[in-house]
Amino acid sequence: MTITQLEYIVALFEYKSFSKAAKYCCVTQPSLSMQIQKLEEELNLIIFNRKIKPIKPTIEGLQIINTARKIIQEKKSIQLFAKGYHKDVIGDVSIGIIPTIAPYLIPKFLSSFKTKFPNLQLHIFETTTENIYNEIHEGKLDIGILVPITNQEMACLPLFFEELFLYSNVLLENGEINPTIMPEKLWILEEGHCLSNQIASICNLRNKSNSESQIIYKTGSLETMLRLAENGKGQTIIPHMLVDYLNESTKKKIFKIPFNTPVREIALIYSENYNRKGVIDALKEEILSVIPSEWISSNNKSVIPLNI
Repeated sequence: MTITQLEYIVALFEYKSFSKAAKYCCVTQPSLSMQIQKLEEELNLIIFNRKIKPIKPTIEGLQIINTARKIIQEKKSIQLFAKGYHKDVIGDVSIGIIPTIAPYLIPKFLSSFKTKFPNLQLHIFETTTENIYNEIHEGKLDIGILVPITNQEMACLPLFFEELFLYSNVLLENGEINPTIMPEKLWILEEGHCLSNQIASICNLRNKSNSESQIIYKTGSLETMLRLAENGKGQTIIPHMLVDYLNESTKKKIFKIPFNTPVREIALIYSENYNRKGVIDALKEEILSVIPSEWISSNNKSVIPLNI
């Protein structure tokens, strides 16, 4: 059994095609196929069911592939350590960040970060919380910036605590804006987004159905929710970073939520095997440099846990 053979079976699993996997691994298709067959013969089991299109692993094969990923990650960690990458902020790094953070946080620090570390190549992907956890486990991402899920086996480095606010365009009988949450008037992100789950916790929406709503609009965009609430005389919940980008007339419709200052925790996550401490420290320092100091502590705030 060789590392190369393990890399081949992971590539075949990802691309579900011998030709595409061979191209990714920069080898001929017969060579890749032969090495995978040798591994199967050595292990005395079938890793892939070749009769199904696209190719799928067997039950035993999937377990071997998952273990192979871990071994490949360990190999990369050893290589990075040997090159001194664990201290230096150089090379390539892939970062996943959730959509309710990315548009507001990245523009604040990315330019100065690139200037300070010109030898670091960043690959940034905007994706969901679930995808970030899965792709870090699979070695596709190095770091995640998100609201951490409780009870996850992954290194987690807290960054700051961001307050959540109510945007309301619901009018009272006297013509003034209603500053209290009305669950039946709330526009929220589609299920699966961490902010949606946290809003459900704040507003006690867990057991309520949206079946009574005339319109069910699924989106991952906070700006879309804001516009829908604005034009439809409704409400939505938004994070503080978005408030900073709003015009003055819209800010007049932003209200604090009277539940002990609800906040969401923003953190860096990465595999416990990821040993590039220099990159982690540099990224944390740069992000915190653009965050108000009062956001750093969770004192006198109600941190909304995330359980998905």
